[in-house]
Amino acid sequence: MLSYVASAQVVASVDAVWQVLSDVEAWPTWTATMSTVQGRESPALRLGAVFDIRQPRLRPATWVVTALDPPRHFQWVSRSAGLCVQADHVVQVCGPAACRLLLRIGFAGLLAPLAHRLGRALTQAYLQQECASFKVRVESRCR
Repeated sequence: MLSYVASAQVVASVDAVWQVLSDVEAWPTWTATMSTVQGRESPALRLGAVFDIRQPRLRPATWVVTALDPPRHFQWVSRSAGLCVQADHVVQVCGPAACRLLLRIGFAGLLAPLAHRLGRALTQAYLQQECASFKVRVESRCR
C-alpha cells in the first residue's frame, strides 16, 4: 500500500480531541479540504456507517467506516474501480492535556501507482492542512 502520513501535537484532552474528530459532518466548517461530509443514514460515526464526501479538486467519494475504537482511532475506506483508499485517524495520548493526531491515507489496487503519482502533492497538502486546521479547531475550543 502506498501511504502518506501527517501529524499534529494538540494541547487538549483525549475527549476534547475525539469530540472534534468524531463529528465528521462538521469537518467542512473548520477545514478547507472538505466541501461536504454527509452521513447516509445518520451523522453518527459508527462501524459500517457510510459517508458521502466532496472535496475540492477531487471526485465525490463514498467512505465506509471499517474500524472504530473511540476515543483512539477510526478508519474508513473508499473503493472505486481499481482503487481502494484507506484513511486512518489516530489519537495518541501524550499526557493529561496533550495528544498527537496522526492521519494516514493509503492507496491500494491496480490504479494505486497512478493515483500515487498524480495525487501525491495534493494528498500531502490536504493531510498537512487537515492536521493544522484540526489543531486550531480543538485548541480554540479548549481555551
